[in-house]
Amino acid sequence: MKAVIKILIFPILMCLVDIYFRRELLGRYSDNQLLFYFSSLIISIGFFAFVLLLLKSLESKPVFYFGVSILVFPLLLFSFFGSYTFFSLNGIFPNYYTFLYFKTEPKSAMMIIRDASGWKELFGLIFGIGILLAAVRWYTKNHVEKLQGKWLILFGLLQFTAFESLISFHKKYDQCAIVDANFAACVQRHAFTWDDHSEFKGKGLEERIPPKLDLKLAKKKFNVVVFVFESVRKRSLHIYGNQHETTPNFAAMQKNFPENFFVFKQPVSIASTTMLAVPGILTGIGPYQDKSVLYSQPLLWEYAKIFDYKTFFLSSHTLKWYKFDKFYKKEKLDVWWNKDNSGLPYFNDLGIKDELTIQKLNRTISKYSKEPFFGVVQLNTTHYPYEVPKKYNKWNNSFSDTYDNAVRYQDAIIGDFFKQLKKNGLLENTIVLFTSDHGESLTEHHNIGHVESNYTETISVPLLAYIPDGILSEREKKQLKKNRSQLTSNIDISPTIVDLLNLDEEPALQKYFKHYTGYSLLKSIPDDRMIISLNNNQVASFNTGLSVCSKDWHYLFRTNLVPNKEEFYFWRKDIAELHDHQKLLSKKQRNIILNLVKRYPVCDKLVEKVKRKTD
Repeated sequence: MKAVIKILIFPILMCLVDIYFRRELLGRYSDNQLLFYFSSLIISIGFFAFVLLLLKSLESKPVFYFGVSILVFPLLLFSFFGSYTFFSLNGIFPNYYTFLYFKTEPKSAMMIIRDASGWKELFGLIFGIGILLAAVRWYTKNHVEKLQGKWLILFGLLQFTAFESLISFHKKYDQCAIVDANFAACVQRHAFTWDDHSEFKGKGLEERIPPKLDLKLAKKKFNVVVFVFESVRKRSLHIYGNQHETTPNFAAMQKNFPENFFVFKQPVSIASTTMLAVPGILTGIGPYQDKSVLYSQPLLWEYAKIFDYKTFFLSSHTLKWYKFDKFYKKEKLDVWWNKDNSGLPYFNDLGIKDELTIQKLNRTISKYSKEPFFGVVQLNTTHYPYEVPKKYNKWNNSFSDTYDNAVRYQDAIIGDFFKQLKKNGLLENTIVLFTSDHGESLTEHHNIGHVESNYTETISVPLLAYIPDGILSEREKKQLKKNRSQLTSNIDISPTIVDLLNLDEEPALQKYFKHYTGYSLLKSIPDDRMIISLNNNQVASFNTGLSVCSKDWHYLFRTNLVPNKEEFYFWRKDIAELHDHQKLLSKKQRNIILNLVKRYPVCDKLVEKVKRKTD
């Protein structure tokens, strides 16, 4: 008995640490979830005991002994410290989808690790591994008794069988496994794809089929440029109330052109992942709609070609990210420029310096200044790790300061663009729209990033418009001003472009317009509008859950928590969403939300989860 206690004391201590981290969660686990959790504890204890016994049997074979030690204990240490760090930052433990990101986007993942870690972290990890290996060596030598070979083999088989039994339930209860068992289960699920992700889900975009728009209309007398920012949250812009002066150039435009520069007060994104949000902006198709519609819908510049615009797409991103290169494969524009064909070095994750993209933009509009042009520009500066040239490091007291510096830098280069428009005499006839794919969490709600969150900081995005005089009718201008106070979205860009180009009544295009769930900013937007934000559909499998916004409230159903959690915020009064009023959510309101979501078959599984949770 004494020998058994000596073997089990360390793994039991590790389990107690895990229980401490879950102390608030355990009270919310169902009986089945608790059963799974304590089963994973037993399996973890058994695994650790088996490894100690195996090492004891290999004491006389140093090569094998140190081989097993180096294989097992660094991963064990990484699984514990990495998982608890991830939990402290994100409020959830690493899951299948966390590993999926490393699997499908290894370059991005490694660059995030590179930028988040320094020599101190590396030294600490190596030092910790060394201490752990030395402690295990001492402990097995002095306190572990040798087990006969046949019993060790039997114990190993029992341990393997128990772990494989755990794996069969892991998909349902991944947030309920002790972190080392969860880590090993996630690795095995990816290694053998023991799940339903073998079909093209969560692995990036597919090739689209560009529609044939057999229309040729007279040239327009104005230009259009659409900016798509990366990870820009509304609350970090000074013109939306940030205490830091992050947007002086936007503020100057608002001051100098009060009748032409429009700031929409309550815009939200239809997804908090670029993979779904950018296609939504360019097509007007939301992630809650069938992917067949997305892949056959015109992109913004395809409408522009009807008027023989000079078209361009300039992106600071690599288009290999989420396989955008496949999505855009058949596009034919006058200028097609991005990280992959620019010949420029990487800067800020997998992009290039936005300053260079703006320089390319300024050269492009100078080249086409005598004829109408239509372009989309995608920037990257505000993507993690928010790198900026040194002269823009203005605030340095917190993590959010680093982000605000990136917003300030982006605003500066937007200022360069406006200067170029003015220099070329194009301010009088160029429409410019600004939005973002999604926002960013900067430790709010225990999260850094965006994919695992649908809170206001990740779905509230800027929506700005500069429209010169003489382009809009008085009715359109009046409606545009009214819509500044309405609930708007980045999915409204496409129907707005259609209206700006006066294509809304074209009979040949109605089959595309009928798919729109967004609204033109030039037409009436209902007061009772609701917007769905979604990260898991037929294209992406980020297990975030469901978000539904109205002007006054914000409903979330979080599926990346176990148990799944329903939340309800009055976000106009509580913009930080600190006070969950789920108990005030009436049956009538819940039915309104469910009836909206049920319109889209893609959401069926989520609807059923909501029903089970709330019935």
